[in-house]
Amino acid sequence: MLPLWEIFALLGLGLCAGSLGGLIGIGGGVITIPVLSILFGKDIHLAQAASMNVVVFVAVPAAIRHLKQGELPRGLLKYIIPFGVIGIIVGVFSSNHIPDDEMMLIFGIFLLYVIVVNILKLLGRKRETTHDEAKISIGRGASVGTAAGFGAGLLGIGGGLITVPLAQHICRLTLPHAIAISSGLMCFTSVIGAVVKNATLHTITDNASGETLRLAEAFQIALWIFPTAIIGAWMGARLTHVLPVKWIRVVFVIVLMIGAAKMLWSSVPELIAL
Repeated sequence: MLPLWEIFALLGLGLCAGSLGGLIGIGGGVITIPVLSILFGKDIHLAQAASMNVVVFVAVPAAIRHLKQGELPRGLLKYIIPFGVIGIIVGVFSSNHIPDDEMMLIFGIFLLYVIVVNILKLLGRKRETTHDEAKISIGRGASVGTAAGFGAGLLGIGGGLITVPLAQHICRLTLPHAIAISSGLMCFTSVIGAVVKNATLHTITDNASGETLRLAEAFQIALWIFPTAIIGAWMGARLTHVLPVKWIRVVFVIVLMIGAAKMLWSSVPELIAL
C-alpha cells in the first residue's frame, strides 16, 4: 500500500495533468512522466508503464465522443491502426533496452519539442491549417501509424502530440479530424502498448535500488492517477472557453522547461561518457 501522502499527491497529479490536457489538448504523459521521475523519484520506465495504463482509460471515451460527433475518418483509421499497433510494440521493446540516463535524455529532448511548439502557438506563428480534401491511402496511413505508434511506445505517452501534426501534414486532415484520428488510434495502441510494457516490466532493473521493476507498483500508481485525470480532462474541456488559455499555456511551458532542464541535466554524465 502506498503512503497516504503519495496517494493524495498522485490524485493531485492526475487532476493537474487531466485539466491541462482538457484545456490545451495535450497528453497526460507529458506531465505525469517527468513528475513521477523527478519529484517522486520513480524509475522512468516505471513512470512510462503507469502513464500508458492511464492512457487506456482516457483514450476510449474521447474516441467515442469523436465518433458520435461524426469527426472520425474511418477510411483512414483502418490503415493507420495496424501500423500503429506494430509501431508501438517495436517502440516499447526499444524503450526497454534503453538505459535510464539515455531515456531521460530522449524524453528531455521531446519535451523541448513540445515547448517550442507551444511557444510558437503563444507567439501566433504556428497556425492550424485547413484542407479542402483529405488524402487517404495505405501508404500515408502506414507513415502516420508507424511513426506515431513507435514514438508513443518509445516515450510511454499517448502519442497525440505526434499523431495530430503528422495526420495534418501527411494525410491533409483538418485539426478536428486529426485529433479524432489520434483518439481512435490510441484506443488500440494504448491497450497493446500497456499490455506489452506491463508484460516486460520485470525485465528492467531500477538503477537506484538494483531490483527489477514491479508491475504491481505501476498499477498502484495508475490506479490513483486515472480517476482524477478523467475528471480533470472533463473539467478542462468545459473550461477551455472560460479561462485564459494563453496564460495557462505559459504556465504549461514553464513547467515543461523545468522538467526538461532536470531531465537533460540528469543525463549529463551519460553525455560525457559518450
